[in-house]
Amino acid sequence: MSLKHILMPVDLAFNELVEREVSMALKLLDDDGVIDILFVDDTASHRRMAITAVSDRLTEKHSATELAVQAMFDAIIPKWNRGRCIIRHGAVSDEVVAQAKKSNADAIVMASAKPKFRSYLLGSNAAKIVRHAHCSVFVVR
Repeated sequence: MSLKHILMPVDLAFNELVEREVSMALKLLDDDGVIDILFVDDTASHRRMAITAVSDRLTEKHSATELAVQAMFDAIIPKWNRGRCIIRHGAVSDEVVAQAKKSNADAIVMASAKPKFRSYLLGSNAAKIVRHAHCSVFVVR
């Protein structure tokens, strides 16, 4: 299978998983294909409850997150395979599915940690994305 456009959701807290995602994505990608990375800031859904004094901290956090995601993108994606670095706000699974559709991705390559007991009851982001994405989803353990 050879793909032209892969969307790769990332979590800044798990660099080792991101490296495995990249490895898998590069195996699936055409030589001239591109990888977009997507970071979903799920704290945005909690901003409505934040007071104004906390709002400034959230703005600072957002700026720091943008820099960190861009630095990760530049460090891990080969220059000739770089698509876009995207940050969205909201529920992770919803935003990944929406971005994949918006960018017309051929596939999503994402990591998933070993499930904990609660994920069997609530469902994981990976499971929701697999069920709702318009394209193929590759889950890297």
